[in-house]
Amino acid sequence: MERIELYPIFNRFTVYNDHYDGELEELGDALGRDCMIAAFLPEKFDFAREYKGDGSKNEDWFSWNAEVFAPASGKIISVYINDVTNVPGQMNPSRASSIEIQRDDGVNIVLAHIQNPVVSVGEEVKEGQLLAYVGNNGYARNPHIHIGAWRGDQPLMIGFDAKKVGALREKTDECYWIMGISDAEYEKIAKG
Repeated sequence: MERIELYPIFNRFTVYNDHYDGELEELGDALGRDCMIAAFLPEKFDFAREYKGDGSKNEDWFSWNAEVFAPASGKIISVYINDVTNVPGQMNPSRASSIEIQRDDGVNIVLAHIQNPVVSVGEEVKEGQLLAYVGNNGYARNPHIHIGAWRGDQPLMIGFDAKKVGALREKTDECYWIMGISDAEYEKIAKG
């Protein structure tokens, strides 16, 4: 089973759920990875979580409307929009909004459950370029990005290049990386 290393799609602390071999069969789904932003709540710095409050609104989720960056350089070969936004906990059994990138080496990468894409079919994109924002549509229970990759008819395992994640983390304000707020906002909360 081949594995590819990609550029991180978020500029925040991220948690993943990998689709195991045989769980999903379709190319793009098979061996894919669901990516969600997690954060520590500044007022209760105990453990990272994926949402604040009870998670019943999309806006509660740290991933909701977050920037989604290109995991690789390549050509945009498909952009699909599903205009129905799901309520957290309720799936809509329909195709998710998505962007598909094809690299020069023939690897295709799909990013699903996006919203508000800022790229178009035929456009060449560079690794790390803004593509869209996180949505909650299609077969999804909560805001996240599903990423899948394949070459020909072979699904590929997804990994994010740890050196590139580290370099991105170094460029990003620490409070933003782990809490989604600026250092100044944190200082204000810490002072009470």
